[in-house]
Amino acid sequence: MRQIYFLAFIFSFYYGNAQLHISPSITGDSYIYLSDRFLYVEDEINLKKNNSPETEASIYLRKESQLLQGEKSTNLNSGNGFISVFQEGTSNAFDYNYWALPVKDNISPNQFGSMIFQPKSKTNSNPVQVTGGLEGSSNPLKISRRWIYKYSGTEYSDWQYVGVNFDVEPGEGFSMKGVNGTDHRLINGVENNPGNQQRYDFRGLPNDGEIKVPINEDQNVLVGNPYPSALHLQSFLLENPVSTGIAYFWDSRTNGNSHDLKDYEGGYGSYSPGANAYAPAVFKTYNGGGEETGNSGETGSEIAREYSPIAQGFMVRGRNNGFIHFKNSQRRFQKENSQTSEFKNQQRSEIPLLKLNVAFNDLYTRPLLLAFREDSSKDADWAMDAKVYGVLENDVGWNIEEAFYNIQVRPFRKNDKIPLLINLSEDSHLTFNLNDFRQFETENIYLFDAEIDSYNRLDEGVLSIDLPKGNYSNRFFISFIQEKEDNLQSELPEEELEFLIPEALVVQNNLKAQLEIQMVQSDLKQILLYDLNGQMIYNKTMPVGSVNYTVPTSGLQDAIYILKLISSDNIEFTSKISIKN
Repeated sequence: MRQIYFLAFIFSFYYGNAQLHISPSITGDSYIYLSDRFLYVEDEINLKKNNSPETEASIYLRKESQLLQGEKSTNLNSGNGFISVFQEGTSNAFDYNYWALPVKDNISPNQFGSMIFQPKSKTNSNPVQVTGGLEGSSNPLKISRRWIYKYSGTEYSDWQYVGVNFDVEPGEGFSMKGVNGTDHRLINGVENNPGNQQRYDFRGLPNDGEIKVPINEDQNVLVGNPYPSALHLQSFLLENPVSTGIAYFWDSRTNGNSHDLKDYEGGYGSYSPGANAYAPAVFKTYNGGGEETGNSGETGSEIAREYSPIAQGFMVRGRNNGFIHFKNSQRRFQKENSQTSEFKNQQRSEIPLLKLNVAFNDLYTRPLLLAFREDSSKDADWAMDAKVYGVLENDVGWNIEEAFYNIQVRPFRKNDKIPLLINLSEDSHLTFNLNDFRQFETENIYLFDAEIDSYNRLDEGVLSIDLPKGNYSNRFFISFIQEKEDNLQSELPEEELEFLIPEALVVQNNLKAQLEIQMVQSDLKQILLYDLNGQMIYNKTMPVGSVNYTVPTSGLQDAIYILKLISSDNIEFTSKISIKN
């Protein structure tokens, strides 16, 4: 038997456009076994099935090994062989995971049970059994077909039953419940199911190349990482302007004990690539028809989301009609860890950020994230600001265009007042608590009440207030300074008061296809222009004493842009502008 163990980076530099062919020889099986490594193949892969059931696969990805391939428009991988890759999901038969298959079936197309296996050893696995019962089991591994759905639409009724007739295309996601029981079989020192995680073996021809999933405006679609490698979710979202640029992840109460929808507790958390941060879900309750009935009092886990692990599923929302594109350039060798990529644990962000938790009647908490980037604006920015997925009857969010957002990205201005949107269906007791700062430092943070003109410190402990039911859209703000009663002075030193925001007149002259800028109180030092993806497209340093300037826009597409002006006093002015030539 010919076993090939090697470090994948040696192979990756062997040929710039290398192909990979693996087939059994006259004397025995041939396969590649990778442990804690990655394999890179520039072009296509051709795999021939081995003869022995013990080593049937051609490529084994173990201990988070991954397969990456060079950029191409279609999947050229071929043959009757397959790869084998492990991934873990919940072991509870009442809880959902959202999946996407990293492989396709080249033997029995559209048959669900032909691509998922129960691991028996490092190289041998049994085909999973599919049951029509409500609950699956771990040993032998049985999966209930009753809970396999895909989703595309706007309502709960838009869930589409899949079952074993698996018409789920690469890139599309699907729901699947976990299993009961345990499987203490050890593989590489880890049990198949110690009682909280179930290991699955995905076997098939590896997905590769560009993969497209249709989406329509204002439509939610369940998609997922279609590759046997990690997906850089940040790049994926920023490269798909047809979506809103936000990914939503289902999370639910652990150890559920009912299949009745009215007993479910769960919700969707939001990942913003612009903030590179994840706002956990607030768990809701539902009736038998899938309508939301309230909240459960729990909040979801902090989860690393910058990279999506193999087979991870998530929701995206359409911004326009078109296609979501998965590409090989978005793939990475990234093992699951608590900082950037995992199914459950703590996250990290390199963008300045603070987290505000708002609790309602001591029952549940809405986490709100506020991040700061100079290429953002105070308005809704694509792939930065994340709308709440399903607003509660009693809820709070960042107020952007009178809508609830749980993630807001904006430039930091110390004198800004950042509005909150609060809606209460009943008299409520609210508790505000700042519990996380990431690369963000400021001396004071206040909750400003515009109705009674009061400031309350948030950075010194928990703040509680009682409010009658109603909608509060222009009353409460986050502030970094406390203005005194005479409104003539503030906590800022005098030298910062004169030009807090240098006044500028900015006009887009469509007839001349140019952006006209005139400074009112200060000289102009630098002009920068960004698109909504954060890419700088114009940078001009001005001569001393400049107060007027025009930026030609004839070569720009009609779109929204971020204009940033820097005065001679090094004071910055940022605004969102619409350019139409």
